[in-house]
Amino acid sequence: MPLSPGVRLGPYEILDTIGAGGMGEVYRARDTRLGREIALKILPESFACESDRLHRFEQEARAIAALNHSNILAVFDIGQHNGSPFLVSELLEGESLRAVLDCGALPQRKTIEYGVQIAQGLAAAHDKGIVHRDLKPENVFVTKDGRVKILDFGLAKLAQKASDAAAESDGITLTSSQTAAGVVMGTASYMAPEQVRGESADPRTDIFAFGAVLYEMLSGQRAFRRNTPAETMTAVLKEDPPEISDPCHPVSPALDRTIRRCLEKNPEQRFQSIRDLSFALAALSGSDTSGAVRAALNPRKMSPLLWVAMPLALAAVAVATWLLSRPSPRASERSQFAIPVTGEGDVSHMALSEDGKMLAFVSPDAKTAQPVLRVQRVGTPEATVMSETEGASYPFWSPDDAYVAFFANGKLQKLAVSGGPPQTLASVTTARGGSWGKKNVIIYAPAAADVLWRVNADGSNAAPLTANVVGKQENSHRWPVFLPDGDHFLFWAGNFEGAKDDRVSGIYVSSLAANEKKLVTLTHSNMGYAAGNLLYVDDKRQLVTAPFDVSRATVSGEPSVIARSVGFQPSTYWGAFAVSEDGTVVYNASTQAASSALVWLDRSGKELGRVGHVGVLANPSISPDGERVAVDMTDEKANNVDVWIESLQGGTDARFTFDPSEEAIGVWSHDGKLIVYRNTANSPTLFVKPISGREKEKSIFGLKNELGDIYPNCWTPDDKQILSTMSLSGGASAARSSSLVLVPSSGGKPTPFLATKGDVSNGQISPDGKWVTYASKESGDWEVYVTTFPDASGKWQVSRGGGSEPRWRGDTREIFYIGPTGMLMAVPVDSAGTFSTGVPATLFQVYGRAPISSTDLFAYDVTKDGRRFLVNRYVKPDHVMPLTIVLRATANPPK
Repeated sequence: MPLSPGVRLGPYEILDTIGAGGMGEVYRARDTRLGREIALKILPESFACESDRLHRFEQEARAIAALNHSNILAVFDIGQHNGSPFLVSELLEGESLRAVLDCGALPQRKTIEYGVQIAQGLAAAHDKGIVHRDLKPENVFVTKDGRVKILDFGLAKLAQKASDAAAESDGITLTSSQTAAGVVMGTASYMAPEQVRGESADPRTDIFAFGAVLYEMLSGQRAFRRNTPAETMTAVLKEDPPEISDPCHPVSPALDRTIRRCLEKNPEQRFQSIRDLSFALAALSGSDTSGAVRAALNPRKMSPLLWVAMPLALAAVAVATWLLSRPSPRASERSQFAIPVTGEGDVSHMALSEDGKMLAFVSPDAKTAQPVLRVQRVGTPEATVMSETEGASYPFWSPDDAYVAFFANGKLQKLAVSGGPPQTLASVTTARGGSWGKKNVIIYAPAAADVLWRVNADGSNAAPLTANVVGKQENSHRWPVFLPDGDHFLFWAGNFEGAKDDRVSGIYVSSLAANEKKLVTLTHSNMGYAAGNLLYVDDKRQLVTAPFDVSRATVSGEPSVIARSVGFQPSTYWGAFAVSEDGTVVYNASTQAASSALVWLDRSGKELGRVGHVGVLANPSISPDGERVAVDMTDEKANNVDVWIESLQGGTDARFTFDPSEEAIGVWSHDGKLIVYRNTANSPTLFVKPISGREKEKSIFGLKNELGDIYPNCWTPDDKQILSTMSLSGGASAARSSSLVLVPSSGGKPTPFLATKGDVSNGQISPDGKWVTYASKESGDWEVYVTTFPDASGKWQVSRGGGSEPRWRGDTREIFYIGPTGMLMAVPVDSAGTFSTGVPATLFQVYGRAPISSTDLFAYDVTKDGRRFLVNRYVKPDHVMPLTIVLRATANPPK
């Protein structure tokens, strides 16, 4: 009996009837606990009469509820009412795909748009071992904003009794209100041949049904519909769908081939993964569909920009076509194309899947400028922005190309390409690359100055890996790359950002046993391995390859040049290239480092003016008199970083440091006469230099024989000590740790000030000299704290929900910091008696780009009155340079 409005089923209050059918009634209801409207479906009483059937329903409902994907109907709850089970799900506004198709066929563009969303939802379920078994237009819903939702996931086989031999082949659905119990007509057209024969279903079964749905969207006709269910099933087994020949809806040959491959009778001849199918569809989203379209491109009316874009677009289509149809084995000739990428700015980091077909890359978000991870089919004009990847850097693929791992917000994370939230695997600081081996072990560099670590792909057993093979002059291991056996790996080891003429720094090979390492070649670059070849960037910034004997771990012959110029970041030794297992290479001809400018902003975020020029900048520090700013500036041609002094009064700028290595983080003394900075000529060392420039800099402390790093934070009020962050590796059995130390400004060993359970950074002494604010990961995430100075006897947490980069206002009455989403926060401080803080207030978006080096620590500084902020803000380029893809890069490279 239908339920009336106002009836309560536990916390759910019935509002109205949505529909009813042989498989139950669907109602609009309200969740009184959360105050939201939901859909509630009461299933037939027959479910409650059979305990096994009810148990399987509950089991699979829980599995679907755990999927949590934007293209799958969200299931919130299950329960029982008067003996009948019910299902609670999100309430959708829109119409079913069947209702859409009742109005006729869809254009190719819309078909692909819907198809990609359906495929992404299917992929999320397949990754969890859930097969739909009854995909059809009735079970696909299109919301008012164009979002596609798959209904009845994984529940189809439960609709009939377990003893019924036709249970899996009939595929009657649970939650569709339009399908009557026991009727096959609505689903037979979408059955795979193996379902018709009564065989078990697997993900390829869904791919067949998906092909039938795609066919119907394009043609407006069902692929296998006949007069009776028996005749329809016979057609599924023996016949192919008619050609699509509607001149009003032209179909590209590539899309037609994709659909036909989905509808192969033999599952082995279909796409073997819905993820591959998803990317194949995405690759066609920019394809030309007809001669009529080509004729519409009138050369006389095309803008100059279009003339520039067309060759890239044609190259993209050519590459996409080749990738979808390339034969095996591949030919030996080398081919090269320029490929456009989809993003709002420069590509910073990238990785190729092992099959060379998919590219993961990092570029800024359009609204926040935060770096986000994108995945793009190589050679296609569209990329997918992966959710919850803000702050991403250095992505790398799993061996099966199902996951992309990356670093963000102090964590190593992995993300299923099919969708879903990222999973945290380990903690990091200034990560320097990772690699995922075939034994499901991940090797990663958690910090710029540290050994390599290992962790299982499920996040268990994180531990140092290469601590036993650290050389005397080495202070960094980074850029690991697994070799094909999943046990041996390549990595860079040497003098971190030190002298370029040392005899230690280079590419080494070791194994998971990590008992020894062997030098392969001297260089300062990340590396790649493909088809018996080693690839890296040489001292001339050329991307080169050399034959590599894996068994002997040796290279033979002179390196051959793949690219005469490739982007390179001197502060990290990272070359802008990625390589797949089969020898496909993608590279960037420029550094593509995130360009920025120093911008004055008021407390509302209004821009008041700019300082200096656009460049690769970091760590602005305003002088005590407010007339100058010290800032790190990367010289891309000279491969080094220097501290510059720029005028805030419209005067001239001046280079302050001149050593041919990284010199960064210039911090002013309180009297404005000295600057302390970090130099890496031989090892991380603090130098003090007079601002006048008339006296030589003086080394005050350095890490000579220890694996670690040190960088200055601020001076004590009397300018006799410098509060600094120092990190040291604990060796083979201990994690690297960082702490705050006080270094005498006249020189000498540091004295400890503050150590926490987690990393600590960015210590700032208050203007009155009584307090220190700092960022720490002692809770697992970066938060801002305050302690007393000079004894560090108390502790107060300032930030809420994450925070970093704290700065004081000149009167000690306010602390500023950057929240986890890149927003600048302001916290009132009362330190007259017992220290206390007020509620953090949001000011404006500061920045979001990934750090350009291990010492990119501060994105802003603030004037003493707290009214103006000098922010190092990302600058979107006028033009995003295309990448270059080289197919069979190691075959006959140019001389």
